Amino acid sequence: MTVSYFIIRMHECILISQLDTRLDLIYLRYSLVYNERTRRERMMTESNKSRRRGDQLQNDIYSATYRLLETEGYSAINFARIAREANTSRSVVYRYWNTPFDLVFAAVRQRMQRSEGRFENLDFDKGSLRDNLVYVGQHFILESNNGPFRLFKMLFSEMINQQERERTGRMLAEATDSNIKIMDYVLQRAIQREEITKFPPKATKLILFEQIRYTFMLENGLVSQQKLEEIVDHVVLPAILYFSKQ
Repeated sequence: MTVSYFIIRMHECILISQLDTRLDLIYLRYSLVYNERTRRERMMTESNKSRRRGDQLQNDIYSATYRLLETEGYSAINFARIAREANTSRSVVYRYWNTPFDLVFAAVRQRMQRSEGRFENLDFDKGSLRDNLVYVGQHFILESNNGPFRLFKMLFSEMINQQERERTGRMLAEATDSNIKIMDYVLQRAIQREEITKFPPKATKLILFEQIRYTFMLENGLVSQQKLEEIVDHVVLPAILYFSKQ
């Protein structure tokens, strides 16, 4: 073998060694990028799981609060009791709410919004404006007697006692907006059937609910079917028809 042959072989070895080094660097760089991407994706997944756990925990606290309100009343609500019922710690409860009243307010408000949402999404039509008004009144009475609206009355009393006027107004405004949406649905059906020609003013739309609330207080929580039909036939329906003719 000649000297030139050995030189050529050495050169090839050097090239191969340099190529291996470059491949190692490329592999290393790819590994770093891949690992970093995997790490970020794992962090995002864990963050989403943590957020879902947080949402679930908050709902569990609401459920425990609502359950105690129904079974034992407002006086039973304190952070130690709620934490125990929701299988969490008082520090977690304090993280979300400053006072037991804040927690009760949030829990009742959540249930009210759920209840209102279910009714607003119903596709009902009893065939006439009068029958739809009676149907809406029946549902409103049922919710007032058995649903979160019954607890809202208790909460309303506490808000007055604690001079929570701003939050009282906000919750009443939300309830009013829900009532208006339901009445708009009923009135739109009546317009389509040509029972009325136009929408009445806001105050007229709210008469049904206000009359039921008023009767509810006078009759100690009892609004009979006969009383509801009297409210519809002698107050609500005539008022709507009067404005339709103007």
